[in-house]
Amino acid sequence: MFTLRQKLMVGFGGLLVLLLVGGALSLYLLTRYSGTIERIFRENYDSVRYGQNMKESVEQMDEIARSALWEEEGAVREPMPLVVARFEENLRKERGNITLPGERELAEDIARLWQQYKNEHEHLLSARDAETERRAVYRTTLLPHARQIQAKAQRIIDINLQNMVSVDGQVRQSAVRAKRAMYALLAAGVALAIAFVGLISRSILRPLRTLTRSAREIEQGNLDLVVSVSSRDEVGQLAEAFNAMAARLREFRRSDRARLVRTQRTTQLALDSLPDAVAIVSPDGTVELSNETARKLFGLRPEVDVRTVQVEGLPDLYRRASQEGRPLQSRGYESVIPVFDGQERFFLPQAVPILDEDRQLVGVTLVLADVTHLRRLDEMKSSLLSVVSHELKTPLTSIRMAAHLLLEERVGPLNAKQLELLVAAREDSDRLHQIIENLLDMGRIESGKALMDLRPIPPEQLVARAVEGVAPSFRDKGVELVHEVPSDAPQVLADPARIGHVFSNLLTNALRYTPGGGRVRVSSQTEAGEVRFTVEDTGIGIPPEHLPRVFERFYRVRDQSGEGGAGLGLAIAKEIVEAHGGSMDVKSQVGAGSQFSFTLSRADRDSQEVKQL
Repeated sequence: MFTLRQKLMVGFGGLLVLLLVGGALSLYLLTRYSGTIERIFRENYDSVRYGQNMKESVEQMDEIARSALWEEEGAVREPMPLVVARFEENLRKERGNITLPGERELAEDIARLWQQYKNEHEHLLSARDAETERRAVYRTTLLPHARQIQAKAQRIIDINLQNMVSVDGQVRQSAVRAKRAMYALLAAGVALAIAFVGLISRSILRPLRTLTRSAREIEQGNLDLVVSVSSRDEVGQLAEAFNAMAARLREFRRSDRARLVRTQRTTQLALDSLPDAVAIVSPDGTVELSNETARKLFGLRPEVDVRTVQVEGLPDLYRRASQEGRPLQSRGYESVIPVFDGQERFFLPQAVPILDEDRQLVGVTLVLADVTHLRRLDEMKSSLLSVVSHELKTPLTSIRMAAHLLLEERVGPLNAKQLELLVAAREDSDRLHQIIENLLDMGRIESGKALMDLRPIPPEQLVARAVEGVAPSFRDKGVELVHEVPSDAPQVLADPARIGHVFSNLLTNALRYTPGGGRVRVSSQTEAGEVRFTVEDTGIGIPPEHLPRVFERFYRVRDQSGEGGAGLGLAIAKEIVEAHGGSMDVKSQVGAGSQFSFTLSRADRDSQEVKQL
């Protein structure tokens, strides 16, 4: 029995032989007739060109004669010697390119007539006879000779053109014979191809169609079919491999189905055990898996479109995570979602995209973390700090007053050692008093009891007041302080006193951590609906591991030079900015300085939003 390879070689081998024979015959005929055609066409074309050039030269000679007899201006294009030379050159070439019967006699007649015409032409131009006689000679002698020469030249052109047509006819007959041979080869090739198709349709195509139908059945999930094997060639081996593959797929389906069920149930149990609300969403926004908390409190049930869930901020968080392809988490407690479930609970949402190996989105995990206990602890911490601060403020005031009275020596003179100790006590008590005031101020801001005196104010005025207050300290340390605020910047809504405290804190920190010879720059930039203020220095910078915590209370960056502090300045500044409805950010690089920025709402924000709408 033939193998598939042998069948293909037999079928395509005949076609290959036929193509080679036909190609060789075509090349032979084309080479043979193309050389003949090219030679004959070239010789005839040259004779036609020589005859045409002689006719044009005689025509120009005639124009020269007419212009001399009738004084026609502008008719003569070339001098007569050039015209004569060109005619004789073409006549010489024609006499050397004689290829047809009668062509030589015509060339000799042209040479004889040309000699007569040239002599008569020269005589006519040099004669001193009357104009009437010369014109009569032109009409009776010169002009007829010119017409005869042109007629002879035209005859040479005609016989060469006729020969070209005749050659074309011969070539056409040869081409017809070649076409017949090609048609015969083509008919044989078609017959052989039909026989080959009939052969392979039974031995190759039919089994392949059966395999194709079986593959489509497997695509639809039917793994129980078996392909019959009717031959031992490559197609038969393919059918056996196909049956083996289907058997392995059936085995894999059984094991994978059991594994999938175990995985789904384990995942569901794990999710249900979490106190947080967790939901896994497909790329089209459909909830595929969720735990009890997500279903009960937020309506995130399977088959529900997350974009239709009535939870503030959750559809937008899913959309952003899907588009940006990175984890997103809400900022701070201002983004928590309150839920009443017998008691008030707070959840902080975050979205984590699920990406495949090609970084393509295959789903999004929504996690609503239960931060109720953390929020209560934070509130308790704030309350405790406020209570402690209030309780410490009264005795601390008495201590400060006593220290001041002793330093004024109202109760008796002091020696040097006593004076030194009292000065240190006073400075520490003043520092402790400032910390308590900061804590109380922060508590008032968080609770909303600190009323903000918001009013429109130019950014240039805010920056100028802040810079003016710290300029002497910068000059004393040798640090350059510049401010670049456009005079036409839109006004902002701000409490000047509290925003002044923000600028004072940022500028004081910049001065503290910028060595002499450095530079601090204060600038503003108008953005959509707000104005961003930036304080940028060339100081020692902040290590990247500390950047996420610089705005935390009582947090201080270690191993930095400068005066010590309680770590409350930036926390209070951030609280003040957020109380204004803005935000504060920081960028820093060790050895290259830091950049603190915050935003304030524009006073014309409402009108700007109306224009955008």
